[in-house]
Amino acid sequence: MSRDSILGWILTVLVVISLFLSFSIWSQVPGNFSAFKISHDDNKVDPIQTVGPDKILVYFGNSFSTLLKPSAPLFEKSWSIARELLRAGSNLSPEPIGNISRENYKRTKGMEVFFPTPLPANFLKQLFNIEAGDFSSLDGKFINSFLLLDEGELSVYLVDTEDLLYKIGKGSKTQDLNVIIRQIDESDPPLYANLTADVNIKVVGDVYVSLSPYELPVYALKREQTSEEQIATKFFPDFSITRRIQERDGTVIYTDGQQGLRFYDDGSFEYNIPVSRDARKTQGFYESFITAIDFIAGHGGFPADAYLASYEESSGPSGQTFVFKFRISANGFKIINTDDFINITVEGGQVKNYYRNPSFSTKQIGILDLMTPVEALNTAVSTKNIKVVSDVHPAYVVEDEELKPVWVVETSGMEVIIHSLSE
Repeated sequence: MSRDSILGWILTVLVVISLFLSFSIWSQVPGNFSAFKISHDDNKVDPIQTVGPDKILVYFGNSFSTLLKPSAPLFEKSWSIARELLRAGSNLSPEPIGNISRENYKRTKGMEVFFPTPLPANFLKQLFNIEAGDFSSLDGKFINSFLLLDEGELSVYLVDTEDLLYKIGKGSKTQDLNVIIRQIDESDPPLYANLTADVNIKVVGDVYVSLSPYELPVYALKREQTSEEQIATKFFPDFSITRRIQERDGTVIYTDGQQGLRFYDDGSFEYNIPVSRDARKTQGFYESFITAIDFIAGHGGFPADAYLASYEESSGPSGQTFVFKFRISANGFKIINTDDFINITVEGGQVKNYYRNPSFSTKQIGILDLMTPVEALNTAVSTKNIKVVSDVHPAYVVEDEELKPVWVVETSGMEVIIHSLSE
């Protein structure tokens, strides 16, 4: 064998080894940070999922009830059935019933689905494709939840932010509702009780607390690196007319003379574009929301655990402007001490501003035993001297690059954070 042949074989072997090692490196998941990941999807997003419930209250018809969080095994199935029953069972124009009293439903089988933020009534009608009924009487009303009850027939109600009840459906079959309630009951879920006031504290509304202890995971955080060019190509497909400018503080700006994309040193980025007068069109809340969702999906992807946390609406010379703010949850529990994950402004049917914080991955590193909700409430009363409570629920906070579970006591528009005694 000639010297050239030997060298050729050696080169071939080296190339094969190099390809094998490259495949091995890129096919592995470093750090095992795959337990819970803020994922992205550049495809279309179902807008219903972006306003999906943060809890579902289930009545078993025997004075017992439970709360399903998004991490519960039957949550997704319950949510799927609930939204189908809402759509199919709504056959009336809203009929005012009066103030809701959940005590009245303790011996009725049913489910109440709570949205993370109140939704405009007409937006909800469009979102869930409710064809029957005239919702004009609910103009200006914001809906906290909807209620599905077996009252001999399926009854459908909306509950607004003033705790007023509106009947929007009756007469449908209750089979699907009863089947999922029976499955939840047979799964041995934790039981919940309605918190009652005592001499030291006033309970506003209906507050349900678990009768079982809480154990929630603790996660380590890993910030994801932002691929500057990969993101920029979503906004500037033609780089031949795009300039890249780096400022003294490290901020990087891409611009084509009209639109601008700014990368900050913490990994966040912001996009701005003037709203063209010629391209403006009149859009209501629903159409503007869809515009925002579609834009996010095509410019970084919509995070799997993001939810609509709040929104703002204003009027001006250029028409209606809507600002939608999305935040992140961990297995359905809100992360309460972080900024908005996405902030997007739609004006005249066009995206005017888009701000997005960096994504992160998490890895479970332990389990934390939480005190009971009543103990958390007693701690809040004794240490913060609160007199009124409107909710008590578990959530997460970011501390030292970790996600840690805590109790949150809501009082007079404020959130009091109570850490576990083991912390």
